[in-house]
Amino acid sequence: MRVLVGSMSAMAETAGPSGRARLLVEHFRDAGIEVATCMAEDVNYKPIDGVKNYYLEVPMPLGLPKAIASRTFPMAQKLGIIERKNVGSFEDVLHFTGNIDYNYLVKSVQNMQDAIKDFNPDIVYSEFNMSAIIASKLENKPLYSTVSYPTQTEYASSPKYAKGLKKFLKENDLPEVDSSLDLFKWADESFVPSIHELEPFDKDNVTFCGTWKDVEFNEDDYSDDDRNVILVYMGNGTISPNKMLNEVKDAFIDSKYEVYIASLGLEKQDYNNIHVDNRWDFSKLLKNAVLFINHGGQNSVIDGLIYGVPQLICPGRVFERIYNGRSVEKAGSGKVLGIDEFKSDIIKSESEKLINDSIFRENALQIGEKLKSLNGIDSILEIMNQNTL
Repeated sequence: MRVLVGSMSAMAETAGPSGRARLLVEHFRDAGIEVATCMAEDVNYKPIDGVKNYYLEVPMPLGLPKAIASRTFPMAQKLGIIERKNVGSFEDVLHFTGNIDYNYLVKSVQNMQDAIKDFNPDIVYSEFNMSAIIASKLENKPLYSTVSYPTQTEYASSPKYAKGLKKFLKENDLPEVDSSLDLFKWADESFVPSIHELEPFDKDNVTFCGTWKDVEFNEDDYSDDDRNVILVYMGNGTISPNKMLNEVKDAFIDSKYEVYIASLGLEKQDYNNIHVDNRWDFSKLLKNAVLFINHGGQNSVIDGLIYGVPQLICPGRVFERIYNGRSVEKAGSGKVLGIDEFKSDIIKSESEKLINDSIFRENALQIGEKLKSLNGIDSILEIMNQNTL
C-alpha cells in the first residue's frame, strides 16, 4: 500500500497539524507501508527519516506577497497584534494563514497533483490540508482526512472567505461549496484523534481513534515527590512570547517548581528555575508535571490528559482552543483563563488550586485512560487494509 500525506502549512508556529502528520507518517512507515509526504518546509517542518517529502509551497498570511509577509508577520507576532484578533472558525484560520487564497491554491494544488502523479499513492491523507483534499479529487484518489468537532461548518464557519476557493473549484469543474470547511465532507474516511466525550459528533465514516501517541506511563510509578515540573506552551496567536515569559517568570521565579517554557519566539535562556527553549520533550516532562499551562490546542490538551496532568488553559480569541479549554474544564481536569487574566498573580493563584486539589489530577487520569483505550493510528490502518483488499 502507498499513502501520500499532506499536512496544513503556515508561516506561524502551529505544531498541531505537523505534529499529528509526523506521528501518522512514522507509524505508517514502521508498519511497512510505503509513505511519502507533501509538506511545506515552514517553521514547523522537520524531516522524517526514510520518508520522501515532495515540495509544497508555503502559504503567506492573507495571501500577501512573500516579501511583505515575511517582514510584517514576525513583527505583528512579536508586538502581540495577532493575539488581539478574533478567530471565530477554522475558516478564519485558513483565510488568515493564506491556505485558501486563490493564488496559493493554484500553486499548492499543482504541487500536490505533481506529488500524486509521481508517487502514485493508493490513498491521499489530508491532515487539515485543503490542497491535498482538492488534488485527491482531481486525480481520482481515495481521500482520508483528520477531522475535529469544532472544524465543522455546523459548529462555526465564515463563508465570506471562500471566494477564492469557490473560483478555483469552478475553474476545475469540481462541486460547489458554501464554505471552505465543506471540503472535509469529501473524505471517504475521516478520523478524530480524540474521544466522543470530548468531541461529541456522530457522522458516517467517522472513526474516533483516541490518542495517536504510544504512551508508556503508569501513574503508580511516580510519587508526589517526583513531580515538580510545570510545562508551558502557548503556541501562536494567543499570548505573545514576551508577555508569556514575563508573566510566567513573575509567577514562579524561585518557587519550588521547575518551569519549562517552549516557544519558537524566544531565545534559549534560564532564570534559576525557569527554563526557556524552542522545544522540549513533552513526553518526558509531563511524566513529572504537576501542571500544564497551554493555549488549548488539540495536541496540547490531549497530551496533558494522557499523562493525567491538570491544565491551565488560556485560549485567547481562537474558537477551537476555546472549545477545547471548555471541554477540559467541563471534565473537571483544568481551568480556563480569559486573555485578560493571563497575569502573574492570577496564574499563580489558579495554578496552586489545580495543583493542590487532587480531584483535577484524578479526573485528568480518567479521561486519559479513555484516550489510551482506543486503537490510535492502528484503527486507521485497519480501515485502510479493509478498504484496499
